[in-house]
Amino acid sequence: MLAPVDIAGTSSPAVAVAAGTGRAVASPPATASTTGSGLRQAVPHDSQFLTVEPDGRDDISFQDRLRHALRTVFAAVQKPDEAAEAAERALQAAAEALDGASASEGFLVQIRIVGVDVAFSDQGAGDEAAYASYRRLGVEIGVARDGAVRAEDTSVVGLDGRSFGLTAEQTRTGLSTGHYRLVETGGGSLSTAARERLEAAQTGLARVKATQDALKAFRSGDSDPLKKLLVDGESPAGGKFGAVFPGIGALAIN
Repeated sequence: MLAPVDIAGTSSPAVAVAAGTGRAVASPPATASTTGSGLRQAVPHDSQFLTVEPDGRDDISFQDRLRHALRTVFAAVQKPDEAAEAAERALQAAAEALDGASASEGFLVQIRIVGVDVAFSDQGAGDEAAYASYRRLGVEIGVARDGAVRAEDTSVVGLDGRSFGLTAEQTRTGLSTGHYRLVETGGGSLSTAARERLEAAQTGLARVKATQDALKAFRSGDSDPLKKLLVDGESPAGGKFGAVFPGIGALAIN
């Protein structure tokens, strides 16, 4: 059962807390009303967003409530300490937009869970030539000024709080729907964040392959590769992944 998040100065059932767990659960991204390219109307108490508004007090109070709202969202998938760190990174990603809009009329912040399709293509190749792609969940932080959220005032971060580094055009395209697409080109032009994501995906695939090879050997009567993988993280094909179950000497593999 879901219950709305109760955060002072915020509103939205778009992010809820599973009863009895204390953890936030996000609803799927919904399409927001737009008035034109790269512009979305910002309506206080819009049910599609977790909204944080100034309450007439100082900036510190607003920042604390915004930080708490972000922690609530990240706590759905992170441990408390990690959620707090993710919230700080997300605040840094949105800092420029927050500073520029804080004195504007109709200033507020809208937060929602969005989808980000990340595709990798050869250098110079178009979107259709992507050789690998995957979908990630992200958090959109839209800073409204004069009653509207603009693409240049919107930050999209991962569930670890790190910015996806979307271009202005990519942000503009996904602003209304909550579905973004990021195309990374291969070779040396990959951004640091993209390279880390690609390396993590490749490591995960290599671990799966190593497990498959070890299980194949085990079914053939050779248990050594599986023992080495589980205890020492050694792949049958070479390479070291780190122990899957470190210190598991009490487990006997016959």
